[in-house]
Amino acid sequence: MLHSLAVAALSLLLAPVYDGVERKVRAAIHSRIGPPLLQTWYDILKLFSKEVVIPSGGSWSALVTTLEAFTFAAASAALVYVSGHALAPGALLEVVVLAVLLSVSTALTILRAASQSNVFSVLGGFREFFLALSAEPFTVFSLLVLASGTGTLASRSVAVAILVLASYVASGRVPYDIAEAEPELASGVNIELAGPLLGAVTVSTVLRKFVSAALTALAIASLAGLSGVASLAAVSLSTPVVWVAHTVVSVLLGRSRVDLAMRFLYGTLFFLSSILIVALGLGL
Repeated sequence: MLHSLAVAALSLLLAPVYDGVERKVRAAIHSRIGPPLLQTWYDILKLFSKEVVIPSGGSWSALVTTLEAFTFAAASAALVYVSGHALAPGALLEVVVLAVLLSVSTALTILRAASQSNVFSVLGGFREFFLALSAEPFTVFSLLVLASGTGTLASRSVAVAILVLASYVASGRVPYDIAEAEPELASGVNIELAGPLLGAVTVSTVLRKFVSAALTALAIASLAGLSGVASLAAVSLSTPVVWVAHTVVSVLLGRSRVDLAMRFLYGTLFFLSSILIVALGLGL
């Protein structure tokens, strides 16, 4: 318990550093130098040093933004705790709590965008809702299958494949970054935010990427049959590796069309889910 809490606290501190590594990797691929590894921490601390600017949605929008950051932090800590069990059947309750925290975090992101009196923010909220429907149900489904301990290695491998793909989509990387709409003239869900509130959203974004990478690492560790400290160590060490892999994939998909990406996503996830349901029904 204590070592899980210690690793959870360390992970929250290291997540912005991982984001700095991502920026370095992107720069290297594009033949640039890139910012320092601690640049994300510099950005967060600088934003929190600014004056508080209430967005057009009022204090309600500011409250939702703050709750969103705390919920993502709680989801990250819960994920680290679950890592000590490697999705074993005995951790089913913890996995349910984790799934609820992930869903609440996404709901708060959508609510924060919709609560601002800006058409671009509301549009970004609708896009975020669309992405959540595209990936989150599959994430929760595969998590519950892995935590229940049902199925053989073959069916559990399919569940891991679903979780790996859905986790990448949930990270909000290219081409599934349409909620923020950075290539557009006006950004989406963050357009009304500045100062500490934008800093809180930056923390949420970084922790969202951390959860996505750690979920993939946890799913792979569950196939290896690890548990306890070994599972926690494996997930902690492989999370930055998965994070870098997500970065490379996002760069390679930088010119992908969003509509084709969504078709591929739906087709692949529904196909894999159908195979998994049939395999579980046949006891495979």
